[in-house]
Amino acid sequence: MHKHHIIPRHMGGTNDASNIVELTVKEHAEAHRILYEQHNNRKDFIAWKALDGQIDKEEIFLEKSSIGGHGNKGKEKSEEHRNKISKALTGITKPPLLEDTKRKISKTMLGNTNSKNHSTDAYKKKQSEAMKESHRKRKLRTVSSAG
Repeated sequence: MHKHHIIPRHMGGTNDASNIVELTVKEHAEAHRILYEQHNNRKDFIAWKALDGQIDKEEIFLEKSSIGGHGNKGKEKSEEHRNKISKALTGITKPPLLEDTKRKISKTMLGNTNSKNHSTDAYKKKQSEAMKESHRKRKLRTVSSAG
């Protein structure tokens, strides 16, 4: 049995017991299919396809990444996944940021206590590598679906 939010969290639902119902995997997939058809929310589409076994973990990751990455917030990547990202990004460089862009970024980050480690080279490298890999996979998927 799966726990399903009657009003999904992405639509403002809570984890309160009154908002949760137990469903079989098949029922859970169907609930997300219906929500997707009613509201056209990509998160319900991903949940429906994943629960129904129509997409695998890699495709789930790519789909979540395509909606801004917020669906992966706080989720650790496996060692294997980190190694794949690292290998794929070896030798890739990007042009330096313009001074005006740096100033704008700095201004928006003032007072942000969640970013105390964001100025470290290790953090910047990790974020850059994750974004490059995500872009590369999306580009490959676009090319393969076009051909």
